Amino acid sequence: MSSSSGGTTITDAGATLGRVLFYDSQLSADGTVSCSTCHLQAHAFADPSPHSVGISGVPTPRNAMPLFNVRYQRRMFWDGRIIGLENQVLEPIAHPDEMGMDLNHLPARLHSLPHYPALFTDAFGDTAITSDRIRSALAQFIRSIRSFSSRYDEGLANGFANFTEEEQLGRSLFFNGTTRCNQCHSGLTFFSSQLFINGLETNYAAAGDAGRGALTGAPEDDGRFRTVTLRNIGLTAPYMHDGRFATLREVVDFYSDNIQPHPFLDERLTEAGFGPAGQPPYQLHLTEQEKEGLVAFLHTLTDTTLADQWWLSDPFD
Repeated sequence: MSSSSGGTTITDAGATLGRVLFYDSQLSADGTVSCSTCHLQAHAFADPSPHSVGISGVPTPRNAMPLFNVRYQRRMFWDGRIIGLENQVLEPIAHPDEMGMDLNHLPARLHSLPHYPALFTDAFGDTAITSDRIRSALAQFIRSIRSFSSRYDEGLANGFANFTEEEQLGRSLFFNGTTRCNQCHSGLTFFSSQLFINGLETNYAAAGDAGRGALTGAPEDDGRFRTVTLRNIGLTAPYMHDGRFATLREVVDFYSDNIQPHPFLDERLTEAGFGPAGQPPYQLHLTEQEKEGLVAFLHTLTDTTLADQWWLSDPFD
């Protein structure tokens, strides 16, 4: 069987090959790190460590992003520097601090392993192993990781009769327009294709990571990062690009009371909520009950099946 996503055809054989590649540590230079090292199924294919660590043993500057529902996203990496999943999937494999593999040597490495010729034949019709085929298979597997089986999805079908009073409070707060939560985390995917400056710092470059600003050098890009999906947010701790918040409550506390002034703070996070960026930060001053309600609602976005689906699991186990 096959399907199409974003112009990419996904086949059972192609996604199966991609699954094996995703979990195979032989894709790293020293055979110790796989894609799954930093993208764990139990954590919705995110990394529970604040700063992901690859073969170099040196913590990277950022926390690895979750990989489900990537088929609906266009910009890759926290700073949005790459457009399209197919253009992204080989980058961590070649990165010296992540998997450190010379892509020119990778096809020969895989051809020497007994299980790959048959898998490539099933997926592509012959035993040829190329970087383009590796790229395609990995993208097919990652695009097949979908997540829409949460208590929230159940609630959409039953009028949220399955929600507790606390969860109902959180849902009301999330969508009421006053908190503006759903202005940046919208639709069924609960994310945005835009990159935002969210007021974690008054000067991100000085704090150590300017995000997109490190690429463009533009002051208006200092601290501009992608907005992650809130689906499975209960599984993907720690939070923010640098994993600074260990709990959802810390995240809610931040957006309620601790957004920092920034000359280009997104207007949705300012007092006015519209107009030019850089206005004074919005202070919600949520009550204890409201904060706990929002946390409870966010946990209803956890997929009840994703972490256990066998066809997304490690085939080497």
